[in-house]
Amino acid sequence: MTQYTSRRLTPTDADFQTLSDVEQLFDPDDFGSAESQREEYEAFDHSYLYEEYFIEQDGRPVASFRFHETPSMHVPGKVRIWLMTAKEASAELCEFLVTELEKKIAEHPINRAVGPVNEEYTALMAALERHGFRSVLFQVASKLDVTTFDSSIYAPLLNKLAEENIQIKSLDELMKTDPAWERKLYEMQFIARSDIPRKPGVTATKVPFAEWRKQRQRSDFKPTLWMVAVTDNGDYVGTGNFWVRDPEHRLADNGFLGILRPYRRRGIARALKVTLIKQAQRERIQSVYTSNEQNNPMLQLNLQLGFVPQPGWHQMDKRFDHSGV
Repeated sequence: MTQYTSRRLTPTDADFQTLSDVEQLFDPDDFGSAESQREEYEAFDHSYLYEEYFIEQDGRPVASFRFHETPSMHVPGKVRIWLMTAKEASAELCEFLVTELEKKIAEHPINRAVGPVNEEYTALMAALERHGFRSVLFQVASKLDVTTFDSSIYAPLLNKLAEENIQIKSLDELMKTDPAWERKLYEMQFIARSDIPRKPGVTATKVPFAEWRKQRQRSDFKPTLWMVAVTDNGDYVGTGNFWVRDPEHRLADNGFLGILRPYRRRGIARALKVTLIKQAQRERIQSVYTSNEQNNPMLQLNLQLGFVPQPGWHQMDKRFDHSGV
């Protein structure tokens, strides 16, 4: 039997590099640098629960897991989980990984854990299922080949919005021309996030402005790849962005895209996406990845824009009973 051990991440250069190495095992095509791992860690509000661990074999990291509360959607006792190991990881390693996750969760008054697992990671899925995790939602992943995208067919849409006094502007431009850009974007994003349909009893938590600002100060924050729908009187009514994390600047992940309710069904979401893709072409990004719940209308928009389905993600969920403790 293989001997595995676990240890907690310490916020050092060496461990952030180790985290980058594990993420490269998990996804050789899309992984963050040690710098971006540190920035993500430091941007988190650590007044909320956050723990991250490595699984090692003979001193060599082969997996990791994380669980944390969610500041922007805080529910007492609920944590998000994130597990990483190679796609071809053995059943034995995956069993140890999930067992260690549950051991650490048991040290806290946690009553629910939920997080994504890609359907191709079959050994990891099986280990979670043996421990009582169940898939409660399936998200369809998709990928766009940016290099072949033809934006010219969407010119009439952008012209139509301009006639309705709505323009799509980059955050790079707004940072130079609108002194109030930061507070306006912060407020607009919170309203848009709050208006997303959710399960009864689940509501958005307003992250303090200072914490929200920290997330904008990371190296993967690209103002040129952040678009805002702006009215002629300067109101922000929609926003969307791409995150670029890989060291080669070839791949991007789709960020949050939201439109204020009074401005929906006017083509603003499509215009934001098209403008982002055009800018991604200028910056020589090759591919953009995203995922959507299978019944989400945004999935159809992405497919219409040319995104191609990829292996999807199960949201794995487990409830914990502390009544006997």
